[in-house]
Amino acid sequence: MSSEEKMINRNISQLIVTLAFFYSSLICHFKAIEVFEEKNFLLALFLWFCAFTSFCGALRFQIAKLYYKIRDLKKNEPK
Repeated sequence: MSSEEKMINRNISQLIVTLAFFYSSLICHFKAIEVFEEKNFLLALFLWFCAFTSFCGALRFQIAKLYYKIRDLKKNEPK
């Protein structure tokens, strides 16, 4: 397998995992709304936490870029 094929397979797998994270966050959010209407607040809160973490997982590459930008800005900041 050439390195180009590995890169394409890696990009496709990253896209699939990202879409799965988005899908999971949507499912958790809508289930939390349903549970919240049934007055089960603790479970709804837990499901919203799961939805938030799944959403953050979907944005993991953007979060990493932002982290590295902030880290570089702090490193290059005059003291």
